[in-house]
Amino acid sequence: MKTKRFFLFLFAAGLLLTSCTEKVFMPAQEAIKLDYTVYSSQWELFGDCYRATLDARDITNDVVAHGNVQVSRCYPGENNGADIWTPLPYIRTEAWQNPDGSEYYYTTFIDYEWTVGTVWVYVTTSDLYTAEVPGDMEFRVFITQQ
Repeated sequence: MKTKRFFLFLFAAGLLLTSCTEKVFMPAQEAIKLDYTVYSSQWELFGDCYRATLDARDITNDVVAHGNVQVSRCYPGENNGADIWTPLPYIRTEAWQNPDGSEYYYTTFIDYEWTVGTVWVYVTTSDLYTAEVPGDMEFRVFITQQ
């Protein structure tokens, strides 16, 4: 009797320890890669941040319904001449040198939104300082669809 209880306990513990995860396999998935350079002159003031509009005609209604869009920012040549790609959204802490020699620290947050035919990239600083327009930036947009 004790043996039956022991094996029943082991069976129940095994069921609890195994995880059931629904996996969805998407065969024949299509991926599109688009590279963009946003120049300083292309950033527009949008409330308390700056926004760049990327024309992405490959984002169709089908992508909105069944696909996904991901955006990364490039830091060209920052790794011994190799590019570094950082997926969005991300946040970085930066320092600003004041005239008196002291440093002022703030964060820069870059994120994005997308819809049919368009990706918007936003640059926001933690102090919402908008007097300095963001510099040139390179972005890569990945569009995946079934």
